[in-house]
Amino acid sequence: MVNRIWHRYFGRGIVEPVDDWETAQPSHPELLDWLANELVNHDYDAKHIARLIFNSAAYQREPTANVEKVRVFAAPLRRRMTAEQVLDSLLLAAGKEAHTEEMTVDSDGSRLENSSINLGLPRRAWQFTTMGNERDRPSLSLPAAQLAVTLLETFGWRATRQDPLTYREKEPTVLQPAILANGVVAKRIAQLSEDSAFVTMALAAETPADFVDVAFRQILSRTPTAAERDLFVSLLGDDFSSRKTGASPGPIPGWPARDGVSWSNHLSTEANQVRVARQREFEKGDSPTTRLTRDWRERAEDLVWTLINSPEYVWIP
Repeated sequence: MVNRIWHRYFGRGIVEPVDDWETAQPSHPELLDWLANELVNHDYDAKHIARLIFNSAAYQREPTANVEKVRVFAAPLRRRMTAEQVLDSLLLAAGKEAHTEEMTVDSDGSRLENSSINLGLPRRAWQFTTMGNERDRPSLSLPAAQLAVTLLETFGWRATRQDPLTYREKEPTVLQPAILANGVVAKRIAQLSEDSAFVTMALAAETPADFVDVAFRQILSRTPTAAERDLFVSLLGDDFSSRKTGASPGPIPGWPARDGVSWSNHLSTEANQVRVARQREFEKGDSPTTRLTRDWRERAEDLVWTLINSPEYVWIP
């Protein structure tokens, strides 16, 4: 277990491959034994092991792509976020919820529990599951959840929980930048709706530079360079003083209500029509805030969209 935790944060296990305990030898056996004892002595608390790793001098060194340095743990491997981290980080950055349907095709509970289960509302990426629709009927789809699952799958997530893999596919594909640039989930993150953390930041900022700085910290966990700050200040400077409309807050996006479609009526034409219409509605994203002028808000959304599409966003740290 501690070997897998070490692998997660360093990009390479003390025993590598992490699941080869017959032929592979630990590179640092004393370290492996010490971490194992720490895990047992702290009631198998994985967070305790994570704290030890995070506070080590080795982990705090600048990440590297040099495999030899990683092999001797001179520095952690520079690596891309996992699929779950990508989705959760996007939602966290914007202060938004997933706002998908319940993870079930039997919302009215008409089937026996050994035939269908309700996994509830997914609030974190790990709570999503397969969107398999063997009957290929729109009425059995979950349009909002499918948007999130498509993003997860693009970054290597596998819906088949009963067939886990130690190593996921990590090769980059053209679909990954495409879904961040054009996908509905990323669009929702960039949209300054009433539930967006960036709306609060925009209203509180005293200068365009203040908003640029806080947006960089929120998304990239760093302050902008002087050149970056100047670039985005020039984007947001016009009409900054008049960006507030003075209007009352508009409707806050929420979890979708049940639409009456379930396993008990999924064969009807009306059920298909309802789900197709719901999909089109979800693809529009979130309604914009009423508290910022349209022109300035759209430029602020351009800033957020640019940062989540910057090459460094999907990399750790």
